Amino acid sequence: MRKLISLEIKKFKLFSYLKAVGIANLVIMGLLCLIYFMEKSEGTLAFGSYEMAFAAFNSIIRPTFIIFAAVLISRIIIDEYKSNSITLMFMYPISRKKIMIAKLVIVACFTFFTIVLSNLIIGSLFYLVDSYLHFMPKELTAEVLKNGLIQMILEAIASAGMALIPLYFGMRKKSVPTTIVTAIIMVSLTSSSADGVNLFAFIAIPIALALIGCLIAYLSFRNVEKVDIN
Repeated sequence: MRKLISLEIKKFKLFSYLKAVGIANLVIMGLLCLIYFMEKSEGTLAFGSYEMAFAAFNSIIRPTFIIFAAVLISRIIIDEYKSNSITLMFMYPISRKKIMIAKLVIVACFTFFTIVLSNLIIGSLFYLVDSYLHFMPKELTAEVLKNGLIQMILEAIASAGMALIPLYFGMRKKSVPTTIVTAIIMVSLTSSSADGVNLFAFIAIPIALALIGCLIAYLSFRNVEKVDIN
């Protein structure tokens, strides 16, 4: 399986996506700076505590890379079905299910690691800037940091599973736009908040969605060994 995953990464030159991840992080940091200065101009604090800051970072990072994952699904799965190039892969003496699982592992791992890495980078930069400018009213404590890291990892795991949900809808018509639009609708629903609370505030909900995502992904290719590629 590891060899298959490695071949898929080389085939699609997926390490080139790291540049796009870096650009996305720069855009996110720019957006956070804009939010901070807009709030400051109105005499209010954008982030009253590190808990609020961490939640704000993740609320932008998480949707960004779930949509990113939909683009990845489109490239390594949907496009291959549309062009029928997947047929060539299925001629290899390898289980079709194993090929599909390798592709989905790539998507899930990409989503998990980019969310974790982006949170660590942006959070670290935020802390370094605050250590010089002291714009946060409360200091970062070990307890807050520990809780923030645990929450971040749980949400990254949940997002990795959720990122697979668009596959089912994209595969129905082998449609790239459908795949990406499904991801956008999904993050809009899960990230929208009422009275400052969204679905990710209750970790059981995103974990349930992650499990649903894994199940839906399996349903998308469960008959792949028996169905001919049109």
